[in-house]
Amino acid sequence: MTLSPRTQRVLYGVVLASAAGAAVATFMMPPVVQLGTLVRLVVFHGAYTWVNMGLFTLAAIVSAAFLLVGRLGMYSWSTALRRLAVVAWIGNTALGMLSAYLSWGTVNLAEPRLQVTFVLLFLSGILLALDFFVGRPRFMAVADIAMAIALWWLILAARHVVHPESPVLSSGWDIKGPFFGIVAAVAVFALAVSVLLAAKVSEEIAENGAVSHDDVA
Repeated sequence: MTLSPRTQRVLYGVVLASAAGAAVATFMMPPVVQLGTLVRLVVFHGAYTWVNMGLFTLAAIVSAAFLLVGRLGMYSWSTALRRLAVVAWIGNTALGMLSAYLSWGTVNLAEPRLQVTFVLLFLSGILLALDFFVGRPRFMAVADIAMAIALWWLILAARHVVHPESPVLSSGWDIKGPFFGIVAAVAVFALAVSVLLAAKVSEEIAENGAVSHDDVA
């Protein structure tokens, strides 16, 4: 995957514009009675989590397509999506703990979704280690699919303790509107970054010869 200088400039512009859009949508949310302005951090974290889960899922979908057709460009993009999803999950874990502490004055380590977050953080670390120390395309494609299955199984199995199952979706549009705006902006940001990273991965493969024809065939 090779990007022209013009395409790169457009993608960098999309990254900046979507980051600004996410910030605007976040600050559009009005304070609420219980959390005040901290609702913005909580809702942003929720939107961030949705996109992060989407990144793992998209990495699995692209990896499945790679297994079917064996195109190197798909491997480059799935690798970029995988690395971005893992790094984003590290930030997501920290942001979740921060928002919980600021909002409720404690981090409840017994809360099932927080435990799931840590399990997924551990699995993400294993996935990243496999990426850098094994790095066989077909093996990593299967690992991406397994990671997405584990993520959705763990998330859907987790019980809800600290707040209702869908506090945002049960709110009014003064909260839901900005939430969906954040999701859209962060998703566009992540996709643009993933394409830029995929181009870098393709360059690494071309320079180092890290992937042979047998690896993708």
